[in-house]
Amino acid sequence: MASILAPDGSVTFIAALVVPLLLGFLVGVIGKAAVKIGVAIAVIVIILIVAGFITPSQVVQPIVQFVKGGPALAKTADRIAGYLPYSSLTFIVGFVVGFFKG
Repeated sequence: MASILAPDGSVTFIAALVVPLLLGFLVGVIGKAAVKIGVAIAVIVIILIVAGFITPSQVVQPIVQFVKGGPALAKTADRIAGYLPYSSLTFIVGFVVGFFKG
């Protein structure tokens, strides 16, 4: 029968499991908060457009400017994402737990 326990119970093996799990949890919690904030901003913008306080062009113009700066931001995001162990199963488990339960 296969065992899930650490092969040698060393601190290095346990740390190799726990660190990606914690990083995944933190990224999941931050991602969930970012989604909540994004939805709240979208709802506020829609209410302001419907009420007539702002026009859709006032919303679209800053978004277009943001997208034009995309290549520079993509390089930075790629560099930052390179630090995350997103191919680790423990990172993915931590991310899912952080996103849905955090």
